[in-house]
Amino acid sequence: MARRARLNVPGGVFHMVSRFARDEWRLDPKGARAAYLDDLAEAAATGGVEVLAYCLMSNHVHLVIVQGERPLERFTKSLHSSFAAWSHGHARGRKAQGPVFADRPRTVLVAKDEHLLSLVRYVHNNPVRAGVSRFARSSDWSSHQAYIGRVPAPAWLKTELVLEQFGKDPRRAAQRFDAFVDEERGEARRPALSGVVDVGDAAAARRELGNGHRMSDGIVGSDAFVARVVNASERVRSALSRRGSERRAGAIGRPSVRHVIDAVLMHLEVDARDLSIRPRSRKSAEVKRLAIWTWVHEYAGQQADIARALNLDTSVVSRYYGQAVAKSGDFDQAASAIAARLKHHRNHRTKTRTPATHDAHPVRYFVDVEEV
Repeated sequence: MARRARLNVPGGVFHMVSRFARDEWRLDPKGARAAYLDDLAEAAATGGVEVLAYCLMSNHVHLVIVQGERPLERFTKSLHSSFAAWSHGHARGRKAQGPVFADRPRTVLVAKDEHLLSLVRYVHNNPVRAGVSRFARSSDWSSHQAYIGRVPAPAWLKTELVLEQFGKDPRRAAQRFDAFVDEERGEARRPALSGVVDVGDAAAARRELGNGHRMSDGIVGSDAFVARVVNASERVRSALSRRGSERRAGAIGRPSVRHVIDAVLMHLEVDARDLSIRPRSRKSAEVKRLAIWTWVHEYAGQQADIARALNLDTSVVSRYYGQAVAKSGDFDQAASAIAARLKHHRNHRTKTRTPATHDAHPVRYFVDVEEV
């Protein structure tokens, strides 16, 4: 099966979860956590990443990071390679062969304004959920003690982005943050934030698609946030699909771009000839905006495909899509009606969505097909 497509969003806030191979307790040996934090500091500096929070459990690691201009893969490779070398060198009676980490990290992009505080609280409460500690402040496995001033915060740990939201006075802000985290110390595991909610979706995609597909990292946020991520970053669009119009779009339950345009014309009661006769009319622009929004947002299609179908430059398509993002609520309603129409006439499924959870915004993924 093709590996998951990575999202690269400079300035994006990510929750990264790395697990050790064979569920080994790689962070329990003496000096392991200190070595990991040293490697984390070095990898963050070379990879241009800001570390907002961490939690080092015995068999896995949670990081909250802000991506810089470089792809996250550079940061991950540097961190994992360095710690793997340290771990092999301190195996102490175990075979040093074999991978230290279990595949690539699981990564979730979250909307900063909506989910950053909840995410940091969730990560700091991991020792509490695991039964290792009664309170986040009692554990030295996470960055929480650095946040509240019990231990000095290392220079590479960027606490300001979170603490400044609890007041200007550092001591009061730390106290309020501690109380904020403690409020949810009994919080259950949140699939959307933990990044494991895609298991069912991945299984469904395999059943429907076979082995040749790519699923993106998770995205947690409003529809408008997801749309901005997909629209604003060329690297995200590249990660979602590298095959352009050669993708087997129909194989993932997506109607053809022509069917989408026809459904939009029917929905708006516009004659197809008007697009060529009066291409600059207000009605033609409305058709194009809705068709582009439906194709890109509802079906995770590529802008290049609908640009060709509408005989438009890709920059024009991007501008139309940006206009739709600004009024996403109105366009969502219309796109849903069009998708329902297409589903009624064709047995197609839209982009993969996860089951509803108690989270305000479920995690979303996008599936594209590629040759294996």
